[in-house]
Amino acid sequence: MDNKMDKQPERNAELFALKALDFEDLRAVLERHAGSSLGLSAVRALLPRKYAEARSALARSAEMIAIARQGLAPSTAGLFDPRTALSHARKVNRPLSETELVELVGFLQAAERLCAWLQARKEDSPALHALGVQLPDPRPLRERVLSVVDEEGRVRDSASPALARLRKQEAELAKDIDRTLRLILARSEVRTILSDPNPMRRSGRSVLAVKAKNSGRIPGIIHDRSQTGETVFVEPREIVLAGNRIAEIEADSRRELERVLLELLRWMLGEEASFRRLAEVLGELELALVAARWAAESGGRIPLLPGDKGAATGLLLREARHPLLVEEKRQGRLADVVPIDIRLGGEFDVLIVTGPNTGGKTLALKTVGLFAVCTRMGLPFPCAQGSTAPLYDGIVADIGDEQEIRQSLSTFSSHLKRIREGLARAGEATLVLLDELGSGTDPDEGAALSEALLEQFLKRRSHTLVSTHIGKLKEFAFRHPRAENACVAFDAQTLAPQYQVQIGTPGESGALVIARRLGLDAAIVERARERLVRRDAELAQLMKDMSHARKQAEKARSEAEARLVATEQAREEVEQKKRALAEKSEQLEIEAQRSVEDRVREAMRLVERGRNLLEQMPADKRGELSEVLRALEAELSGSALSDRRQAFLDGLKKGSFVYLPRYKQRVPVLKVDAADREVHVQLGAMKMRVSFDEISAWEGR
Repeated sequence: MDNKMDKQPERNAELFALKALDFEDLRAVLERHAGSSLGLSAVRALLPRKYAEARSALARSAEMIAIARQGLAPSTAGLFDPRTALSHARKVNRPLSETELVELVGFLQAAERLCAWLQARKEDSPALHALGVQLPDPRPLRERVLSVVDEEGRVRDSASPALARLRKQEAELAKDIDRTLRLILARSEVRTILSDPNPMRRSGRSVLAVKAKNSGRIPGIIHDRSQTGETVFVEPREIVLAGNRIAEIEADSRRELERVLLELLRWMLGEEASFRRLAEVLGELELALVAARWAAESGGRIPLLPGDKGAATGLLLREARHPLLVEEKRQGRLADVVPIDIRLGGEFDVLIVTGPNTGGKTLALKTVGLFAVCTRMGLPFPCAQGSTAPLYDGIVADIGDEQEIRQSLSTFSSHLKRIREGLARAGEATLVLLDELGSGTDPDEGAALSEALLEQFLKRRSHTLVSTHIGKLKEFAFRHPRAENACVAFDAQTLAPQYQVQIGTPGESGALVIARRLGLDAAIVERARERLVRRDAELAQLMKDMSHARKQAEKARSEAEARLVATEQAREEVEQKKRALAEKSEQLEIEAQRSVEDRVREAMRLVERGRNLLEQMPADKRGELSEVLRALEAELSGSALSDRRQAFLDGLKKGSFVYLPRYKQRVPVLKVDAADREVHVQLGAMKMRVSFDEISAWEGR
């Protein structure tokens, strides 16, 4: 299938008819599964992707769904979208607020953690691992920010020599004031005139709470009064000069603080591309998590793509449920959702669905449309195994009968305008959804125009799903080998729609049956039936015979497909059991290896203790015991080296991650010194050398 979307820059919502398919309502459901402001931004910006991007997003979603089912999905705690804060700061030329700095530090710490998580998934989740490869290294960014502010967003003393000096002076003066106040409070004549024995702060100054009637007994400046007027807050004369100096220092500190934060902002804006790239890539990770959470809630799955093993030719929806109806059921407003099966693009490119109103024709069109949209966005969909979705480059959707009042267009004109615009860009990679084709005008003219339009879509090999009430269009499928009829099931006894699409047979509007059931005069109904004369009785009988044959063929096909799916499911279950057995075997080996390593590590510590005790023994008695300890150490060094352990050590390189049991931390490798059997690692802000015997490939229990 050609993917014109890759060859043109226009990828807007109109290209995929998102409004007609009610995608914004589905977006609101997806937003509920976002775990951070970054995830929320990613969901709100979600649009159909380019072909290669869609395939990658689908692969990431599939991997995350599998990871989430095992309870191993990563936490997004700390993530937020820094792009908004940086854009605003650039616009107003003001530093980030303390809250924004706290969020930024949390974002960079989360980015570092998630970067390590993604890079560790090379074997089991290659698509997610590829996402991690695209991440800029967040460590230099985090270290630079934390060199200026702490994790609470406060500027460090070490951020500037001038700031350190000013804060030191302020602290010393504050101590002097505190000391002077204690001396004043120690006077017995002062304690008797205080409303409160503790120093207080008013207007940024240190004060004493003095009873108003005794205010003159403590010389100084009155800064405030209590609401009752019975207490005044006096800054004693002895500390006024020191208080003035502190106020000057605080003003200088604020200016220096502003300068430091502006300098940090200028650096951030210089690194804005890295911050934005981190946000974009981690936003993709969040979208995969949103997909996994929504799949778990809705029973969604990632469909197959044409060419995948077991995929159908063209579009195949098996037991598909409209996502918004699934949400209605989740909220308890709907008892059940009837799944539908639809295929398109295999033996036929045009499917004409007929049947009574409220039978589910429009619902079927919208379900197919959202299925195509979700696939192009990299999202799962509520459907059964074996469902296949082509990556369409656009959707032409004429759904609903709303009128365009501003253009003075009638219902028919409105339909025709949308179809004309869709026809202009329809091609082999386009999905066409036409609701109530030919309605709103003379039935004969509507039928003739509809047939001409369907012939054009057939000529272009566009996958076209049509609903209609025009009886003549049922004949269209009998005259064109790449067209097929379908109907929506309807219970003539209860007048209840069954919301199922049955391929291979045209439907009836059921108007006369409905009229009789609703109590219309029987004579009128019978008169209408007598007037319902076919212009070509032989053609009517032929259509009936062909419909019966096609219905039988469709039934046989469905049964064969069901057997094929059951066989595939059985095969998959066997494969899953084999994988589970292999994983269990591998886990047991890992546990055994880890147990050996733990025991060897403890034994090596005992050898080291033996060496320390050896130093306390007489020199003439050390020789033999020293040889024993050396031989024991050599034996222990080799005892933990299984093939897996040796492969782990041989594969160590800069950028690898190892686990340090002593510190219970997973850390990156900076350098490997094979000769000395050591690695240089980064443990937090500290770089250290660690022996091969002190590292592990597996985290402790």
